[in-house]
Amino acid sequence: TKFGLAILQVLNDNDVSTSSKAFSISRILELIPDKQRKSYSTTYRHLQNMVTQGYIKCGFSDGMASTYFIVETGKSICKAQEEF
Repeated sequence: TKFGLAILQVLNDNDVSTSSKAFSISRILELIPDKQRKSYSTTYRHLQNMVTQGYIKCGFSDGMASTYFIVETGKSICKAQEEF
């Protein structure tokens, strides 16, 4: 989805590629342009789907918040989108 791609681009553009650099949902939402931004719960659902698909992984917890980082599969999606 376009929103899923926006999430991947935020993680890729900010080099969020290790569990120690992982972003919380709130941080991801801050970096997505206003017009593309969705609710916290919708973002969570998209993130969970992308974890299942193998594009991102869960990082270390930030207090009570889950965090996420991009893996090679997700980076290749971003690269393919840039070339397209």
